[in-house]
Amino acid sequence: MELIGVRRFLRTHLSIEQRRLIKFLVVGASGVPVNLCTVWLVTTFLPPDALAGLRDLAADLFDFSPLTRTGVRDIVAYGLAIAVSIFTNYLLNSAWTWGDRVAADESGGFIWRLAKFYLVSSVAAVVQLGTSTFVSASVRSSELWNTVISGEFRLYHAFSPVVGILAGLTINFVVNNLWTFRRRSNDGA
Repeated sequence: MELIGVRRFLRTHLSIEQRRLIKFLVVGASGVPVNLCTVWLVTTFLPPDALAGLRDLAADLFDFSPLTRTGVRDIVAYGLAIAVSIFTNYLLNSAWTWGDRVAADESGGFIWRLAKFYLVSSVAAVVQLGTSTFVSASVRSSELWNTVISGEFRLYHAFSPVVGILAGLTINFVVNNLWTFRRRSNDGA
């Protein structure tokens, strides 16, 4: 089935909101390689010892001595990856997923929508980061999950963020659909 046939099939058999959800999932899927690439870049180019002071501060501040330098580097990598993928997802969602609503919004509030998108995504990101960190800490000591993919990049570095991404998905779609890109009264969709 060619691309035009798929589009025609989806338009015929799915509601606009069902198609919007599919678009959101496609955009979200495009954020996965952005996220994983960012984690790879940080874990490849930022040595764990570069964050020794941050690790010691966090261990003292939160009285959490099991936190390792590698664990701190992983948290930084996951957090930065989330921030970068939120921005690329916003650009794609604004243009494609909710492009009809953005075009109908005469206020032209790119920055306001971006701020709302980051706020919503940040709540989902807290869930994502917490889940990624928890999964990472839970499986890191396993020989299987600690398998080296490249240099310092381990199998758990790929697995943990994917689980976290899935955890934040529902929050992101529902709240962004109802608030960030909400349907305006003059919007026929």
